[in-house]
Amino acid sequence: MIILLIIGTSNPGEAFRICRRVAAEGKKILLLFIGDGCRIAENPYITDSLDFARLYALVNDCQNPANGVELIDYNGWIKLLEYSNKTISWT
Repeated sequence: MIILLIIGTSNPGEAFRICRRVAAEGKKILLLFIGDGCRIAENPYITDSLDFARLYALVNDCQNPANGVELIDYNGWIKLLEYSNKTISWT
């Protein structure tokens, strides 16, 4: 199962802890940072700790992504939605 979590806030609360647990159960996690969530995508201290997931950020929202964060456009976002079995929005 592939789960896409869309992060639109700079305060993810428990989202990463929950995703780490779900990934440990064998699910594939994709994190897409949009809007204020791109503050996380630009912080290498946080992104380095997200080794359980593939990281993406919306190119229009993210000016300086940390290493390991792939910038995508709206078409890329649609492809992630089509690729994923479940989508969760955390805003």
